[in-house]
Amino acid sequence: MSDIKLVQNCQNGNFDSFWVLYDSYVEKIYKFIYYKTLNKELSEDLTSEVFFNALNKINNLSLDNESSFKSWLYKIAYNKIIDYYRRKKDNSSLKDYLNLWKDNDLWKNFDDKNKLKEVLKYLKTLKKEHKEVIIMRIWDDLSFKEISEINWFSVDNCKQIFCRTIKKINGNITLLFVTIFFII
Repeated sequence: MSDIKLVQNCQNGNFDSFWVLYDSYVEKIYKFIYYKTLNKELSEDLTSEVFFNALNKINNLSLDNESSFKSWLYKIAYNKIIDYYRRKKDNSSLKDYLNLWKDNDLWKNFDDKNKLKEVLKYLKTLKKEHKEVIIMRIWDDLSFKEISEINWFSVDNCKQIFCRTIKKINGNITLLFVTIFFII
């Protein structure tokens, strides 16, 4: 059953359909939050809040073929993360995603650590918004339309940011860059 139909069922009082949506997206939303917080318990809490908010606001959701439940859910998650860091008064850029790689065994999986270091160095130079577009596209496997709905960029702007950023990375590093995001 499509997300649109499941949402309509929820809006008509059949909340069993919400659990189908929950099961479809809970792991993806958790990972999305975890890679931005690097804290298991916090990610679990925020994921719960995302779905609680979604359930409470599902009657206000208007879906058509142009919008998606998935992007709406990611937008709620994105806002939860921003709200969390605002409450913490952490204005440092919502934690750098790249810190994830400092504390795990990713380094052991690559023969050419210098290329990986070059990729990480390059990613640190990107604007926060550009880094988010790249990560959402490659890591979270979101469409440009979904990214635009989450970040309020136009679809064309998301495509342009992505293409220009990838072109700046030379061929060998691009392969490594894509590999990194699919391994994690």
